Amino acid sequence: MELLKHRLTIAFFLTALFFAIFSARLFYLQIYKGEEYRDFSERNVLRVLDLPAPRGRVFDRNGEKILYNKPSFNLRVFPKEITDAEGLAEKLAEIIDVPEKKLLKKLRKIASLKNFYPVTIAKDISREQLLLVEKNKEALEGIFLELGHKRFYPHGEAAAVLLGYTGTADAEEVKAHHQIKSGTQVGKMGVEKIFDNELRGTNGIQYVMVNARGKVVSDSRTTLLPTRKNKEMVYGKDIHLTIDAELQKTANDTLGDEKGAIVVMDVRNGEILAMASRPSYRPEHISKGLSAEKRKKRKEKESFSLLNRPTQGTYPPGSVLKIITAFALLEEKTADPKSSVYCPGYYLINGKRFNCWKEEGHGHMNLHRAIVESCDVYFYELSLKLGVDRLYTYLKRFGLGERTGIALPEKRGVNPSRTWKRKHLREPWYAGETAMLGIGQGYVTTTPLQISVMTAAIANGGSIVRPKIRKTDEKTVPRITGASRKLEAKSVSFLKKALFDVVNAHRGTGIYARSRVTSVSGKTGTAQVVSAEVETTQKRFKDHAWFTSYAPSDSAEISVTVLVENGGNGGVAAAPIAKKIIETYFRLKKKRNETRIAKSE
Repeated sequence: MELLKHRLTIAFFLTALFFAIFSARLFYLQIYKGEEYRDFSERNVLRVLDLPAPRGRVFDRNGEKILYNKPSFNLRVFPKEITDAEGLAEKLAEIIDVPEKKLLKKLRKIASLKNFYPVTIAKDISREQLLLVEKNKEALEGIFLELGHKRFYPHGEAAAVLLGYTGTADAEEVKAHHQIKSGTQVGKMGVEKIFDNELRGTNGIQYVMVNARGKVVSDSRTTLLPTRKNKEMVYGKDIHLTIDAELQKTANDTLGDEKGAIVVMDVRNGEILAMASRPSYRPEHISKGLSAEKRKKRKEKESFSLLNRPTQGTYPPGSVLKIITAFALLEEKTADPKSSVYCPGYYLINGKRFNCWKEEGHGHMNLHRAIVESCDVYFYELSLKLGVDRLYTYLKRFGLGERTGIALPEKRGVNPSRTWKRKHLREPWYAGETAMLGIGQGYVTTTPLQISVMTAAIANGGSIVRPKIRKTDEKTVPRITGASRKLEAKSVSFLKKALFDVVNAHRGTGIYARSRVTSVSGKTGTAQVVSAEVETTQKRFKDHAWFTSYAPSDSAEISVTVLVENGGNGGVAAAPIAKKIIETYFRLKKKRNETRIAKSE
């Protein structure tokens, strides 16, 4: 009992001591030092500073930086510290070259927010503007400079459509992703958007106390003000792509001022080595933000486009589709490779004339020669025997009318059938439409990437690969999902011989792709944009020029698919472009191998 009393006495004494010390400290702060701290509080302001996280860098397959950050300065203002919007607008207008009325309207709107969080006034200001702000910072209430990070695209337009660009998150993006706050830079297109969650990182937050002059207060008394925990920034992750930067530049340059698309793919695993689209744009210009009026003006320019033609452009494939038609004819035993069809330069279906591209005709054609010389009449007749239903099945087997599965926005194109026409046009299917489908005309449309996948399947011996743009350690060949996607070896072998002769035989339509650097196989295509009956000299009505190819012919490594919009003849306009890209690939390979050997010695 005595022990219990002793313990209670001690506890009572300690409690009384605690309250005595607490009361004394409270008296000291509120009474004795109250006026001093009240004055301190009135003269100083709590600021909440964003610490923008640098976005991750993007590398090509060889470790070259193709997208990274450079430091930039943004001009920001704290809404709660704006006491004279008119005076501030007058001073700032001269520095950042913005009309004073426009700036005043913006500042008044910001001042109405009355919070601790800063708002951006101007992004990526020039060195001259930076020096003027520093010189006049004491007169610019609530204004401060934030060290930011602007995206730098060393290859400019060459990979712009593929890489995409960044911009300020809009209301929908903020609403959809709780981790994104208003003002955050997010990916808007291409790689920047697809891998935004990894590239973006996480911004940090720092709470600081500043005096009336905007200088950070370093005083033990700041610990008595409301404390908040700072949040460290988390850097964005780096991304490694399958793209070869030098090959990408070559692809972009070879298109020049032409509209079109190029896809270069490793046929063994589906890795995209280059994906060019023209016209393009300067991503750094878009990232700065465009007004609705400026955006409209840019869209009207022939030299500006945000469309990724390799995956989102859909076109009639023309004669490159004869690869699939020929495969279907072989598999269905509809065509006997030894038998021939006579081509007089046209073919009649129910009294209607369907012309061959060669007006005087090709004469007697077997399947091999029909591919090499791209005889339309041969494919008209045999496609009718095959029928639209079976042709539709083989087009689907090669992936037409489906997305390839690449990690980029893409369109399906159209793989037409009786059912498709009845649903979309409410009309029956006609025999002439089957003939046109067999040569890649009519309702059928494809993307250049789909044609590249088709070509790769022949080149690699029958595997339909899923194209990819991100470099991984995956060694197996990723296949497109679906049953029976491995193509029959005998038919593939026949097509490989024919495609070799398209480029290397005397009468082959792809002779302008013939190279001394390596052997090339391929198929030309000239796709009508308007009816042949329409006479016009305008370029926009000219045929689209196609050439799809692979090399080396006997042990293929890459496929190159070229589309030149309104380019005319595929063998003339597109084949030389493919040749240059193929030769660049093998020269780069040789050069890199020599460098690697030299370093190892």
